[in-house]
Amino acid sequence: MGNEVLEMLNEVLELLNDAGCTKILCCVDDEGVPHPAAKDSLQSDGENILYLEFIESSKTNRYMTRSLWFDKKVSVLLLTPDKKSFLISARPVRAVVSGKYFQKFYRQAAEKHGLDLSTVWILNPESITEQTLQKRVEEEAAARPYFVHLDRLRKEA
Repeated sequence: MGNEVLEMLNEVLELLNDAGCTKILCCVDDEGVPHPAAKDSLQSDGENILYLEFIESSKTNRYMTRSLWFDKKVSVLLLTPDKKSFLISARPVRAVVSGKYFQKFYRQAAEKHGLDLSTVWILNPESITEQTLQKRVEEEAAARPYFVHLDRLRKEA
């Protein structure tokens, strides 16, 4: 990984722990239909993305299991309070349901939410793209300078 990519990865992983960010996890159902869901329990341990699932029988938990079993990617959309947007492509690599690691998050969930914890999902981020509109406009203008709407090319009389 280049330094610029690594810096963005570190920035985004830190942002995942910011309570002011909106976090959306998107996996796909059995028919390939996207299943986006706002998930405040998305966070980072500094290397990976962690997703804490509270409901064993939830659709998201079922689709995450399917993604793990069939080696399918999921995506995380992160929107910061200052309106920056990041799209993270990640691969579920482990579902933790017991043991010391699980207990750590189980206690935190009970204290913070008063809820039981079903699963600690560990996701390995594979790519990050900043989706902020101004950033994307600049990138597209640089990559495709001739993609201009015709009315912008019209000469003034």
